Amino acid sequence: MARPNSSHRPKRIDLSQLGQSGDIAVLAADGFQAPDLTSIAGAAEQAGYRTQIVSPNKSLVSGRSETGEEMNFVVDLAPGEKSVEQFAGLLLPSGGAHLDLLLQDQDARLLIKEFISSGRAICALGDAVSVLAEASGKTGVTGDAALALKGDLFASGGETARADAGALFVQTLTPVKEAA
Repeated sequence: MARPNSSHRPKRIDLSQLGQSGDIAVLAADGFQAPDLTSIAGAAEQAGYRTQIVSPNKSLVSGRSETGEEMNFVVDLAPGEKSVEQFAGLLLPSGGAHLDLLLQDQDARLLIKEFISSGRAICALGDAVSVLAEASGKTGVTGDAALALKGDLFASGGETARADAGALFVQTLTPVKEAA
């Protein structure tokens, strides 16, 4: 006998599948909004992607939870340590302090521009939308979330903008196999 509402249960993450579809770069510095990472990482992991924290920080980067608590994440790579072609996409979480730190780092700014030039999917949330718009050379772009896809920039606002952008971001990723 089937359980009621069992079809509404989210798909389980198969740990053996993580990374088989490729890696997603999460560009972050201290003060980023951790829920932006965790919400998209869950959907990405269900699709077989693995998130990698790319940061100018050397070993740990701290994010903020919805309640303002500090959460530490292990840094996987520094900007420029891995080529853009080795990633399926880029996630830019929100957080004004972290964006200021990223914009001060030349390698982080270059990484964003390389992703834009490559046409790979980029998801920017909250105040990261303006950073993505500026790096893309687009003016008048506002919203709660934005996607850059193949040179075009799409922004939206509203209650579900972040969740919608995150889901669309994961759907538009192209699987990438890591070069040996």
